[in-house]
Amino acid sequence: MPLSKNKQPDQRRIVARLAAEFQLPIEDVSKLYEHAHAELLVGAHVTKFLHIFAIRHVEAILRKRAIENLASLAADRKRLADARLLTPVKLPGSSAPKVTANTPRP
Repeated sequence: MPLSKNKQPDQRRIVARLAAEFQLPIEDVSKLYEHAHAELLVGAHVTKFLHIFAIRHVEAILRKRAIENLASLAADRKRLADARLLTPVKLPGSSAPKVTANTPRP
């Protein structure tokens, strides 16, 4: 859903900047913005600065998602590290006897 024509041109740039910063498609960030703006618009008496609050709300949502993703990655890394510590390490050549030209093969 693209930004409507009555929005300030800087908002498109800000949505594009947020999309680039959080590595998300512009359409997704634009939808988040439009939703946040619509929520703020309900019951608002003064609407002149709603776009500022909508942008701040979208930034907060995207930061929270980024933090949750980082926390999930950290937990996965710890799980992998713990799994590696519990797995016995096999050194090359230690698990199988060395085969030479004089040794008969089974």
